[in-house]
Amino acid sequence: MKQLCYVLNINQSLIPVYHPLANPVQGKNRDLKPRLAMMVGNNHILWNEQLPAIRFAMNTAKCETTGCTAAYLNFARELRTLDVVTTDLRSVLHKDNFVPEFTPYLKRFERNMSQIKENIEKSQDRRKAYAAKSRKPSPDLNLMI
Repeated sequence: MKQLCYVLNINQSLIPVYHPLANPVQGKNRDLKPRLAMMVGNNHILWNEQLPAIRFAMNTAKCETTGCTAAYLNFARELRTLDVVTTDLRSVLHKDNFVPEFTPYLKRFERNMSQIKENIEKSQDRRKAYAAKSRKPSPDLNLMI
């Protein structure tokens, strides 16, 4: 590949932006594939019928870093199951779907978002401390010139 790029005078950039694992879509596909394989089993014809259930499961799964679900981060409320929607109409009022005054709702969401940011920072600090434990110390380079 390097030779072909050299011959065609192409400047090849190998930075993370061009790497497939850095693409968020590829990350979601990595999560989707095993779930789809579990749901479909050997009946590969029905894979597209399983996608809504898998999407609901992925959107309602709690993220370890943020402490919230993807649905809450996108819609500012938790998703309801089909069973709750069809049988319990009071949930429309109690699950933040009906908001008589929007200001208290936004203030509560703002508090939650600040808590989510703190959770993310704590998670990053934990990861940094964990990575620093296994990292070798840099050599002391006191060179006399």
